[in-house]
Amino acid sequence: MVHIILTGATGLVGSAVLAQLLQSSTITRVSVLSRRPVAATEGHKKANVIIQSDFSDYPQSVTEQLQGADGCIWAQGASAMGMAEKDYTELTHDWPLAAAKAFGEMKKDSSNGRFNFVYVSGEGADQKEKARAMFGRIKGRAEKDLVDLADSSNSTKLAVYNLRPAGIDGSGSASKPERVPPVAYRLTSWMLPAIKIFAPKWHTPVDSLAKVAIDLAVSDGKPMQVEEGIEPDGRTLGNVAIRRLAGL
Repeated sequence: MVHIILTGATGLVGSAVLAQLLQSSTITRVSVLSRRPVAATEGHKKANVIIQSDFSDYPQSVTEQLQGADGCIWAQGASAMGMAEKDYTELTHDWPLAAAKAFGEMKKDSSNGRFNFVYVSGEGADQKEKARAMFGRIKGRAEKDLVDLADSSNSTKLAVYNLRPAGIDGSGSASKPERVPPVAYRLTSWMLPAIKIFAPKWHTPVDSLAKVAIDLAVSDGKPMQVEEGIEPDGRTLGNVAIRRLAGL
């Protein structure tokens, strides 16, 4: 029995992840944390939508429904365009850190007691926080702090993986986001067909990204072997590595 927690289920990435989780015979339970009902879960007995208004706090009423989970795919996010740094930091850094701490402390049903936290970041994230773009600095800080949290949480066996997709393309996916894509995506999505042909290493089919995220969420939690696209920590995977693991 495999129980996965998912956030961002109404967005581009999260909706693709949700579709695959619901179709998988390996995944027996899906807990969706969402600020609103998720239409795609209707009729699926293994899906439980938990309305979560505050992603910085996980009271007992929530954690009781999440007990025994094997992993979490954190696909919640938003474009940094037009956002104040304080608000973007809360959404992109503070909330996943709060969740990883809370989930890492929950009781596990698996034999090794490991909990895998898969954080959907993005190409351009900079763990040294020297990037000019706010997106790169904050995403990089979140990646680093999540890995540091896992390294200091040996007793809970929390494992973290950071995924850095590039140009996420949902055009070939049967799943469709319930939430309207951000303006930044709508302004740049017209370039994706050309990127797919002329710069494929920067192209990320959303279904391929979802597959890799799920595979990591149910993995043994060990660091990846360092090779092209995988950072020395063995926990942070660039788009080249995502594509390779997806068989592209």
